[in-house]
Amino acid sequence: MSELRGDRLVLDEAHRQPREFLLYAQPRQDTAVALATAEPPSPDQSDGMDAADPATRLERCISMQAKAIRLLDGVQRSLQEANHPAILERTGAEILALLKEAICHERTIVQDYRALRSEADALRTERDELAVVLRHTEALSLTDELTDLPNRRAFVQRLDQELSRSQRTSQPLALVLLDIDNFKDINDEYGHYVGDMILRRFAQSMAGELRQHDLLARYGGEEFALLLPESLLGDARMAMDKLARRIRCEPLDAGGSSIDLPTFSAGIACLRPGESATTLINRADQSLYLAKRLGRNRTETDE
Repeated sequence: MSELRGDRLVLDEAHRQPREFLLYAQPRQDTAVALATAEPPSPDQSDGMDAADPATRLERCISMQAKAIRLLDGVQRSLQEANHPAILERTGAEILALLKEAICHERTIVQDYRALRSEADALRTERDELAVVLRHTEALSLTDELTDLPNRRAFVQRLDQELSRSQRTSQPLALVLLDIDNFKDINDEYGHYVGDMILRRFAQSMAGELRQHDLLARYGGEEFALLLPESLLGDARMAMDKLARRIRCEPLDAGGSSIDLPTFSAGIACLRPGESATTLINRADQSLYLAKRLGRNRTETDE
């Protein structure tokens, strides 16, 4: 009688342990969601179970359970051949069914995880492509289409930055507003196509005379704006004189005929302590107006 009770306890224990193993090994729904959304590990992580990515851990678990199935299947056959009580056979069959169900569930999780990872990769690629398009669009919004120079919006942004830097470091800052002389007459005589060619040539010529940290922008129409950080009034005048000499030496080839580039008038203003961007621009504009009133083809300042 005691031997029967002992066998019964052994069978109960054998029946309980596989169930607890399956309850531990079979992932819950919230765990599956976490696994599906988890980021992959970095390549330098170890190959341990805890360091592997979720899909790899599940695959290893499936492999372990498959091995358990093979072992239990062999035990079940041995029990059947030895004519053990039917309860052992039923226990083995139940263990096999539970293991197979767990593996099926985990395979589904692996498939869902892989699908989500693939979708996440596609979304990241799309995000990166959109970021490139956004940067390109932003660059276009700050660039003048005709001359490829920064436009007025870009100039205002840079002016605010240079203004803050100059006031913070006490370094000088010069602003030049430059206007091509008699540009309307050129458009009327040669047409807007030649006028556009002249604007592009002016932009190229001026850009070739600038330092790397200077900024040349198309301010509007035939007017350009030039920011010269760390430059005093004399530095700005020298830059305009150098540009005027270069313009005189570069005739424009327009449809087989050579056209001299027109002269320009310029107004300079150097930043004063505590001065705003609007005030600085207005002073440069007044200097430009003075240069035009005094006969054009000259550079003036209100200093």
